[in-house]
Amino acid sequence: MKILAVDTSTAFNAVAVCDDDAILAETLVNCGRAHSERLIPTVDWVLAESGLRLADIDLLAVTIGPGSFTGVRIGVATWKGLALAAHKPLVGVPTLDAMSRLAALADGTVCPLLDARMKEVYGAVYTFDNGFRTKCMPDRVSAVERIIEELPDAPVLLGDGVALYRERILALRPHARIVASMHLVPRAAAVAHEALELVQSGVDTDPAQVSPVYLRQSQAEENRARGPRGAAAPAM
Repeated sequence: MKILAVDTSTAFNAVAVCDDDAILAETLVNCGRAHSERLIPTVDWVLAESGLRLADIDLLAVTIGPGSFTGVRIGVATWKGLALAAHKPLVGVPTLDAMSRLAALADGTVCPLLDARMKEVYGAVYTFDNGFRTKCMPDRVSAVERIIEELPDAPVLLGDGVALYRERILALRPHARIVASMHLVPRAAAVAHEALELVQSGVDTDPAQVSPVYLRQSQAEENRARGPRGAAAPAM
């Protein structure tokens, strides 16, 4: 199955074309807030490098969050547009589920952490046993300590939230294993891998069913809710 996958949940623009588990072409570019300008040209490039056209793709896969509100929204909207225009199935992949694949462990506890701004992180916890993964803490947003305190003594940690709060993490879990810097950001190939497993498990691939998942309101929404000068909005 040929999969065109994307992750725009961070500042990195990650796009890949995979044939089942094999990577045919993949990009990872720190584009800041320029996802909307860079995404389609990147798609054209990875397809050309893999010798394929959009018509040759069997499945589209996109991360649905948590992550950057704007980034996730752009990725989902773009992939839904491609899926509807080309009449292709689409799978929404939770960002942290895909990231957990980057640890490549046979056994152990894995915790991906992404910077959520406002002194918080997005995180989830997984255990791997003989290659089988179990999600034992759902996606959440909180101070990093609240997540780390729930982990065993020597978890495996990855994601840009780890780099941001490394000292605070090690103060609580000094034996934590922090993976190499290449795993600090999401990878589109991992999104493709996760999407393949979801399809094999029978997930719905209707593009209309894919939508972003936000674990909290955006800053603008919170400001509106507070009303003028940060006051709480009147009850309606």
